[in-house]
This record gives sequence, structure tokens and C-alpha cells, in this order.
Amino acid sequence: MVKTKNPSKQRKRNIYKTNIYGKRKLLVAKLDKPLIKNTAKKRLTIRKGDVVKVLRGNYKGKSGKVERVSYTQAKIFIKDIKQTNSKGQDKLIPFNASNLMIVELILEDNKRIKNLEKKVKKDGK
Repeated sequence: MVKTKNPSKQRKRNIYKTNIYGKRKLLVAKLDKPLIKNTAKKRLTIRKGDVVKVLRGNYKGKSGKVERVSYTQAKIFIKDIKQTNSKGQDKLIPFNASNLMIVELILEDNKRIKNLEKKVKKDGK
């Protein structure tokens, strides 16, 4: 693979040509200040069911529950934020994870709970 200094080509390589594991890194968002104190982490991967707040764009300040996370597009779809298309149907708007902040975590997943406990144990030593 030829390396390039062109930013647009680097962006394309990161978004379109990486595997799912590489795209997972693009789905990380920062946490709200109270969550940082509780979890001892600054960033986490967004999952379905988390409550997020939009930080940039036309929908800045709005918040809602995550309806769907697309690994192939590296986008997040929020339940309450919709847009009508030309046919009159309501469609969910795709957001980049970098433009979102996690306000509430869903802690039903055992893997996520173990991940958060690891960080607390390391800080406790």
C-alpha cells in the first residue's frame, strides 16, 4: 500500500477501506462530566440504548436514545431526531460519533460492566 500525505485520501482509507474492528474506533464518543467521575473513563464506544447529546451541527443541543449503530458506515442514528424525505417518510439522520456526547450509559451488557470495573480496579491499586 502506497502511503500518502493527502488528507482526503487518508480519510477515505480510514472510513471506507478499514475492517469492522478499525471502524469500531470511529464509534467512540466522550462522556458527560458526571459519567467521567463515576466510570473513571473519558471516552466509550457508543452502543444501542445509550442516551446521547448532539454537540455540533443543525441539531446541536438535542438529545435522544441511540436507535441504531452502523459499523459499515461508522454512523449513529438517534431515535428522536428525524428528517422527512421527498416521499414524505420520516428517516433517521446519521451522526458521526465525534459530534456526540454520551449522557447516560446502558449497563445491561456484562462485557461493558467488566470493562468499566477493570478501569476502577487499576486506578484503585
